Amino acid sequence: MTLAALQESQINTLQQIGASLGALTRRLEGLTVKVDDVRERLVRLEAQEAGKLVDGVRGELQLALGRLDALESQRDRVVGVAWFWGWISRSAPWIAAGLAAILAVMGLKGRSP
Repeated sequence: MTLAALQESQINTLQQIGASLGALTRRLEGLTVKVDDVRERLVRLEAQEAGKLVDGVRGELQLALGRLDALESQRDRVVGVAWFWGWISRSAPWIAAGLAAILAVMGLKGRSP
């Protein structure tokens, strides 16, 4: 084999290597595009799942707020009743005295000629 034939063989080999590298580069670029597409789809799916979770938490929060409102309402009624009976217990002597006075006045009016 002569030097010219050897150089031509090396050039052909380098051209084939270059063509193979070019084809591999194009395939890698195609795979990169596909990976980016899969990544975007995954992000959208995760966002949808997060949205579902947030909606579930919102529903549970609404239920908890409803229960809390009911408990606060019940507490307010209990406090109101306790206040009323406390007021009655403090005012009972005055109420009894007032009723006795009213009955006494009525009794005196009934005896008048």
